[in-house]
Amino acid sequence: MIRLKKTIRNLLLIAILLFLFMKLNGLYFSPQNALHTSERDLHYGPSEIIHSFDHGKSRYFLTRYEDFISCSPIDRFIGVFWRYGAGSGVENIKDRPLFTSYRSKEADWLIYGIRNDPAIAKVEIEVLNSAGEKEIYGSDTFYEDMFYIMWEGENDSNILFSEIFVGLKAYDDNGVVVYDSDFII
Repeated sequence: MIRLKKTIRNLLLIAILLFLFMKLNGLYFSPQNALHTSERDLHYGPSEIIHSFDHGKSRYFLTRYEDFISCSPIDRFIGVFWRYGAGSGVENIKDRPLFTSYRSKEADWLIYGIRNDPAIAKVEIEVLNSAGEKEIYGSDTFYEDMFYIMWEGENDSNILFSEIFVGLKAYDDNGVVVYDSDFII
């Protein structure tokens, strides 16, 4: 009987310590819980998850809340836990055929956005690599009108996205340019 009491006490103590460890370190068992907690902390949302994708040790969520869009990274921690990173929403300017935003993390660059013109079938971004040569990345996959384009490139704290960004184009089904911009946002 004494052994059973000690086992129950120890299991209860482990559960309490695990709970405290998770709360103090901002850890969650699911990436969705981490996402919604980050939104509550920002007094934003709850947003609708449109699409999620994994890249490296992170899961990214394309989300929409009222007239705002976001793409928040949720990072894996110690294999079983999730922790939220920097996230925020940007207001969709609906009079633009294509509205975009961007983020970077280590060597990864990400542009995401929403098409406000249903004729848009493909989006391309043109950027400069570390050698100053132009590279084009694109996407023809849309998730409820949202999209993302991710690529690896040189990314240190001294590089601004405006220094590597060249242009953004959107095409219709026939390959005709319907949107062309020298500005990312």
